[in-house]
Order: sequence, then structure tokens, then C-alpha cells
Amino acid sequence: MANEKLTMQALIEHDRVQPKLKATGTSNSSTLIKENASIKSGDAVPKRRRNPSSSDTKSQKSVSLAPPKTGINFFRIVAATKAWQRLAKQRAAKRSPKLTPKCENTYRLEPAEGQHFSPQKVELVMKNVIENHPGLDQYNHIRSKLLVRDLSEKINEKVKELNFPRYKLVCNVIIMEKKDQGVNIASRCIWNQETDNFASYTYKNGAAIVVAYVHGVYLE
Repeated sequence: MANEKLTMQALIEHDRVQPKLKATGTSNSSTLIKENASIKSGDAVPKRRRNPSSSDTKSQKSVSLAPPKTGINFFRIVAATKAWQRLAKQRAAKRSPKLTPKCENTYRLEPAEGQHFSPQKVELVMKNVIENHPGLDQYNHIRSKLLVRDLSEKINEKVKELNFPRYKLVCNVIIMEKKDQGVNIASRCIWNQETDNFASYTYKNGAAIVVAYVHGVYLE
């Protein structure tokens, strides 16, 4: 009790010296007395609530303003992949610009000697490609679409290897089912008879008929 009286007297003297803090002094003194009484009685001291500082409010605002996390889905992956491909193409174009070769005019109106389109060589190429190609044992109207494209591409590649300079090649392939029917195939072209030519080959088996022809047109 003596200690409590001394603390009360000291607080009163302090309030006299600083009258502005009188209200706070009385409240502080009362809280101190209560804390001392609780310590003497053995009760736990109540924790004071800390006022939120400016840093805490800023962190709370930043947390509340943060955008919600979204999961990675298939569409986001596809969009990111396309954007990355476009960026890679742009960078590759900047690093290695395409140089257009400048060639002088040759003023050549016809192929040189020994460089004419040879129907005999082209016909031999078509025969080897068609006879060695699998999938012609049975006719299937669905699979024939793929066979026509595959045969025309292979024949075109093999004829290019014969190296006919300045010749444009046009390859056509027809596949039909064999049922003892009559078929007539005709083609007409506007070209130069002295330089341009064509070759054709017909293949038959028990299930299908294949007709292929290649036109070679000289580019002046």
C-alpha cells in the first residue's frame, strides 16, 4: 500500500508540472495501479492492443489489391506457345535477313543441246515409282485420295533429279477401280512443240488402274 501511495503522489506531482498531460496521467496511473494489483494477486497481466502502424496498413492494402492467382490451363499454354513462336520468327528474321540473288539475263529461248525434256527417261521413272509403291493391291476410294497425292509427289521429286534445267514440271495421277469398264483420258496444252513435251505411263493389276503423266514446259 505504501508503494501505491508513493506512485500516486509521484504521478500527481508530475501532472502539476505538466498540466497538459493530466488526463493521460490519471489514466496511466489508474492502469498502473490495476496492473500492480493484478501482479500482487497473481493474475496474468492483460496484453495491450497494439495500434496498427502505417506499414501494417500498407501491407494489408497490398495484399488486398494483389490480383487473384489463376491456374494454368490449356488455352493459356497454347496462347503462350504461339506468342513465343512469333517472337522467335521475328528474331530470326532480324538476325539473318534474306538476300535476294541478282542474276543477269541469259537471253536463252531454248534449252541447250542434250538438256531437252526426255519422255523415255521420265516414263521409266514413273514405272519404277508406281510398281514399287505399296497399297495398290486393293482399291479403296477413301485411301486412293492419299495414294494419288503420294504418287504425284514422289514422281515429281524423281523427275527433278533428272535435272532438266529451266523446265517447269506438272504431274497428274489418276487411280480407278478395275471392273472391265472403258475409260478415255485426254489433255490439251498450249506450248512450244520444239521445247515442251510430256510422258505418260499406265499401270494395271487385278484391282486398280493407275494412269500417270508428266508435262515438261520450258521456261524462257
